Formats: sequence, C-alpha cells, structure tokens
Amino acid sequence: MNHRARRPALAAAALLLTSGIFTLFAEPRLRERAPPLTVAIADGRDFDLDAMRGKVVLVAFWATWCGPCLEEMPVLEKYYREHKADGFEVIALSVDKPGHRAKAFRVLAKLSFPGAMLSDASRNGFGTPEAVPVSYVVDAQGIVRDKFIAVDEGLLDEVITPLLKERPAGPIPAGMRQ
Repeated sequence: MNHRARRPALAAAALLLTSGIFTLFAEPRLRERAPPLTVAIADGRDFDLDAMRGKVVLVAFWATWCGPCLEEMPVLEKYYREHKADGFEVIALSVDKPGHRAKAFRVLAKLSFPGAMLSDASRNGFGTPEAVPVSYVVDAQGIVRDKFIAVDEGLLDEVITPLLKERPAGPIPAGMRQ
C-alpha cells in the first residue's frame, strides 16, 4: 500500500479507536514470545500462560453461537485427554458477552481442560479476535508457533505432537523461565 492510501485508513482507524466503536485485536506474531494472558477460569482458579512454560499450550477462542467452535470442542477434548500427560494444555476462551456466561460455562463444564470468559481476563495481550474459532499454539518456551482457524485431529497431530516431543524433559532451566 502506498503512503497516500495509508493516511486516510490510519485516520479512520484512529477515529474508530478513540470513539470506542471496536476493540483492536492484538494478534500474536508467529515465532515471537506469546503475549501475556491471565484469566480467572470457570472453577475460580487463575490460568496464567506464563506459568505454563515447559508445556505446549493451545489458546482457543470460541463462542457458544459458533457452530464450528462447538464442533471442534470434542476434537480438542479427545486430543487433550490423550496428550495431557505429555505436557499439553488447553485454555478455551469464550468471546461470548457476559450475559451469556451461564451458557458458556455449561459448555465448559463438559470438558476436562480449563475454560474462561475472555472478558474475565486480567491480562490479555491477545486482544479480542475478529472471528472465531481461532487458536494459537504456544510451545514449551513460550513462543507462538502456529495459528489455526479451525481444528481437526490431523492438524493437532501434525503440529502439536512434534512440539510435545521436542519439549525439555524434567524441570525447565531457570534461565528459560520468565
């Protein structure tokens, strides 16, 4: 895009941002450190992505009104149950409005991995996605390795299983923690 065409677009974006019409999505960059994420999960405990160092984590954004999101939940559940002992974690973040909290928590109650309302995040470097489902794979060193628009068993096995095999065995050296 040339610079002249960019100026009106930037001015329009600034106007929308200052007017509060939309929330900017701070999409994580591949091959860079994952942004901070701390959120109160459905059972009342906190999920802190930084504390997951040493594990491979799938940060999955979803909504109760999203058919493809609901279709991928059993796939995530199956893979999570098969690979949790290998160091795999999932956090399912509902982008539903707070008024739909009960509906979102009914879905989450059927799953063995943690979930939360995105609106309950105390630190959210991911922002709010423009569309769901969308998921990010964060490796054991805290680096964003991939982005999925939808999840199926083959994709999980192709991308995450190798990361589980390369993660360090035993405790993470102090120099790698942040």
